[in-house]
Amino acid sequence: MQAPPPLPWYKEPWPWILICITGLGVVAGSTLAFIGISSPPEIVRGDYQRLAKFITESDERASTARSLGLAGRLAVTGSEVALSLAATSPDALPGELMVQFRDPATSEGDRTVLLTRLGEDRGEYRGPVPEPPNPRSHVIVSDLARSWVLSGRLDGAGRVIAVEARQP
Repeated sequence: MQAPPPLPWYKEPWPWILICITGLGVVAGSTLAFIGISSPPEIVRGDYQRLAKFITESDERASTARSLGLAGRLAVTGSEVALSLAATSPDALPGELMVQFRDPATSEGDRTVLLTRLGEDRGEYRGPVPEPPNPRSHVIVSDLARSWVLSGRLDGAGRVIAVEARQP
C-alpha cells in the first residue's frame, strides 16, 4: 500500500495561519503608528523655558504670600467669581486681583478673570466669568504685579474652595 503524495505547502492550512497572524501584527502596528503620528499629544508642545521659569518663581511667590499672611476662599457661582481674602494687614490688599483657571486637560479650557475689591475695609472681591471653568480646574490667584500667588483646585461647580500659599 502506497502513501498518498504530500500536498504542496500552499495547500496546507498551517502556513496560511502563521502568515495571517504575522500580517495582522504588521497591519495593527502600522495603524497605531499612523494614529500616533497624525495626532501628537498636546503635552509635547509649548514653551518649556517659560513653564520652568514659572515653576521656579512660583515657590518664591508662595513664600511672599505666606509672609503676608494671605489665605482665602473662592466660589464660582453661575457667571461670577467671588473671593474672600484675608491678610495680616488688610489695608495692604490690592484693588484688583487676577484669577486663572487652568483646565486639567487642554489649554483651550483655561480662563482668566479680573476681580475687583468691593470695599476698602474688607477683603471681598468679585468679577464676571464669561464661561464657567472646568469643575476640576487648578486655580491660581495673584495680584496684577504677580508678586505673590495663592492656589487651589476646584472640586465641583459652585463649591467653595480654599486658596492658600502653596506651589501651584
